Amino acid sequence: MANEFDAAEFTRRKRRERLYGWGFSLLGGLILLDSGAPVPFPLVGLSSLVVGGGVLAFGLQQLRAYARPPLREALLLGRSLGGQLTRTDLFLKLGLEAEQVDAILEQLVAEGFLEPETEGLPAEHEIRYRLLS
Repeated sequence: MANEFDAAEFTRRKRRERLYGWGFSLLGGLILLDSGAPVPFPLVGLSSLVVGGGVLAFGLQQLRAYARPPLREALLLGRSLGGQLTRTDLFLKLGLEAEQVDAILEQLVAEGFLEPETEGLPAEHEIRYRLLS
């Protein structure tokens, strides 16, 4: 992936992770539930457990990837915006909820990737963050 942030690609990837996560988890669960009977899947016994467990594990892995906070994408967005980032930028470009945006900003500041710029900032303006690395 290049150092350029693509909001459309990010949205497609997150949507795909959510769809694959729920779909494969449901399919794997159905295969495991049906492991004792040959209908509707022709898998029974050990092969049913192996296939169902693998499909379920892939689905759960996709759901974890969907739930992971997009820290790398936030940094890429900041770089593409000239090294500065605001809460509104993350909210609009990444399509996150306000609580998620606050958590991402707090984590990036705590890890030393961002620094808030508050010098001479009027009260009605939002805090702008500067990328350190």
